[in-house]
Amino acid sequence: MLTAPKAKVLLEYDPSIIPVIFECEDYFEIAIGSSKIAPQRMTTPPEARKFKTLAAAYSYLRNFLEHKGDILIKKP
Repeated sequence: MLTAPKAKVLLEYDPSIIPVIFECEDYFEIAIGSSKIAPQRMTTPPEARKFKTLAAAYSYLRNFLEHKGDILIKKP
């Protein structure tokens, strides 16, 4: 599980990384490799950040994590 600041540094360090937005039952999550992105502060137990819409997850990647490269969207 990656915190948002660590994910941002990782994406800046290696621009060839392609984050994945994947659809769960009624929300979307973002992952880099096999690590899901958690909120800025880790919860107990660690839990990935959940987005209600695809647009919210996409916006989070573009605005908060400042990712400018490709994004892969997957459905289970």
